[in-house]
Amino acid sequence: MRDGVKVFAALSGDVEPLLACGWLLSMVPGTAVTVGLSDLGPGAGPWARGFMDAHFLRQGHENETLWGAAATQARRLATQLPGDGALELVHEPPVEEHDLLLVSRPSPGQSLSGNPAYGNADAKKFRAVLVAPRELPTCLGRSVTVLADGPPRDLPLFGFARRLFPDMASVHLILDERTDSDRGAEWPQRLACQCPVQVSTVHRTSDARMRAVLRAGGDVLIMERSVRFWNAMTFDWRLSSFLDRTPGAVLFAS
Repeated sequence: MRDGVKVFAALSGDVEPLLACGWLLSMVPGTAVTVGLSDLGPGAGPWARGFMDAHFLRQGHENETLWGAAATQARRLATQLPGDGALELVHEPPVEEHDLLLVSRPSPGQSLSGNPAYGNADAKKFRAVLVAPRELPTCLGRSVTVLADGPPRDLPLFGFARRLFPDMASVHLILDERTDSDRGAEWPQRLACQCPVQVSTVHRTSDARMRAVLRAGGDVLIMERSVRFWNAMTFDWRLSSFLDRTPGAVLFAS
């Protein structure tokens, strides 16, 4: 694994929270954040399936407008956000692999797959996806909530999150209520983080998990894909539900 973390922030939708997340990530030593337009060509990713992407047919000046707006916003955010973060803005889509794809949050009721940056993303280029919060964040990864499923085990995505958010101060781990007490006690040891870990269990329904997430109040929610086959199949549907209702950023494996 490389020592540094490479982040690509794909421009679309509301650029302000996206750029703020990128800025905060770029303050972490060894993290490089590049901001630009995603690959919108035909057959660019799994959702294109070889057909012409509708966004590919748009006039190029729309992309220039978006890129110019991002440049203006980045300069404005530089005077508001802490630290000395640095974003690199590029016109061309990335050709090299990145560790993280950072995308804007879709409007309520809209699927994330409708975002061309995510829908056309090549999973081989990005190991994880971070969806920006609805509001401009002033901190990121200080208070983390983790939705996990199955027996205690190492969570590679959480290990990645520790690299992204080295100032992590608290973790709230939400497990299935059927997890027995011994296994629940083992989970914090497997996370191996240097901050307090609170463990709670909830009924395995979307509403119960949503209430637990909102009570936890973290600024980043980590959603692990379920180890159970059916829940893994419905991950995208559950993701859309959480994006509609949770205010913080959401991190998941691509």
